[in-house]
Order: sequence, then structure tokens, then C-alpha cells
Amino acid sequence: MRSDSVFSASSLQAHLSLVLLCGSALALSIQPASRIATLHATNASYPSGMFHLVSVLVFGLFAVSRGAIIAAGAPPKIRPLKLVTRLLEHITYGLLLLLPFFIFSRALLPGRLAGVAVLVSYVAISSIFYCLISFRLEIRGNRQKRGAFLLRYGVYAAFCLLPLGVGMSHQSLSLAMCASPIGFAIQVIRGISATELLLGFLVPCLGILWLLTRRHGFDRRPHAV
Repeated sequence: MRSDSVFSASSLQAHLSLVLLCGSALALSIQPASRIATLHATNASYPSGMFHLVSVLVFGLFAVSRGAIIAAGAPPKIRPLKLVTRLLEHITYGLLLLLPFFIFSRALLPGRLAGVAVLVSYVAISSIFYCLISFRLEIRGNRQKRGAFLLRYGVYAAFCLLPLGVGMSHQSLSLAMCASPIGFAIQVIRGISATELLLGFLVPCLGILWLLTRRHGFDRRPHAV
């Protein structure tokens, strides 16, 4: 079985880790029944959105790892459409595994089902983006005979933290938070506006378009530039 197959040993381990981490976050997001009355009476804040933050963050890490695995098993020349199909196999399978969690968590979000639908759609699109980035970085690292592990996870961390930091630095820059997966999830939990929603989806969509249209972007042959 191919190492980049959805049902390979490494893929099954990654999907199991995804379920365990997100399932644990969902369990922690649900308050014990004995505390609900107290929480409502005191207006205390509690991490009911922990699952949504963790699921967005962890699925991005999952996408980065899958992009590198697919790059390792890819042929010397792969068509963008075929590559996206392979990426979608892993992303779709991961989302199907987490779908019961997302459905159960709808009561924890403002807008309920609409909020869940927004997050699931965002996770799917942004994961393709991070898969493609990881794929390209891994190919470049292999071509240059050096590892790309730190680079691909460093790039993902930069996407998560830099826009978040800019958005939190001043109220006038708060819109920048939506360019970060963490920031986007926070805004969905709070109740996201149409402008924030548009920006959140625009960043990964433009990134996917740019990566897929770059010439020789997925060519692993030594002479490719």
C-alpha cells in the first residue's frame, strides 16, 4: 500500500491522533451538569469554545503532515488536479471522522448549525492550502537534500500567530485576526461578521490559487525551478 494512501499505517495513526485530540478538547468544552447553574448565576467564563479552537489548530497540523507524506510518495511530475484530489482524500476522511464531534458541538456556538457549517467549510479549505504549502516545501527540501520539517511547521505557526498578534495589538487592526486559523475560530465563537468571514476565506482561497498556478510548482525533477 502506498505510504500516502488514506488507509496506510501512518495515515491511520494521524487520523487516530486527530480524533483523540479533538475528542478530548470536546470533552473538556462541556461543563459538568452540577456547575451549569453556578456558571449562569455568576456569569463566569469557561472554555466552551475550546473544541473549536483545538479542532481548527490540530486539523491544520494534520494537513501539514499529510502534505509532506504525499510529497514523499508523489511521482516526479504530478498534475495539480491529481494532487488536489489526493489531498482531498485525506482531508475529507479526517472531516468525516470529526463530523459527529462538530454536530454535537453545535450548541456551543452562536448561530448553532450555521457556526458549525462555517468552521467545517473553513477547515476544509484552509487545510488544502496548508497541505499545498507543506507539499511544496517538502519537495524543495528533497531537491536541496535537506529536511523541511522545521520550515513547514514554522510557516504554519507564522500563519497562526502573526496575524493573530497584529489583530490583537490594536482595535483598528482586529480584522487581521481572521487571516489566522486561531483568530478566525475565535471570531466564529464570538459571532463573526460578514467582512471577517470574507477575509477568513479569502486568504486560503487566494493562497490555493497562487500555489496551483505557479509554473513548475509541483515538479520534482532536478532541473525544475
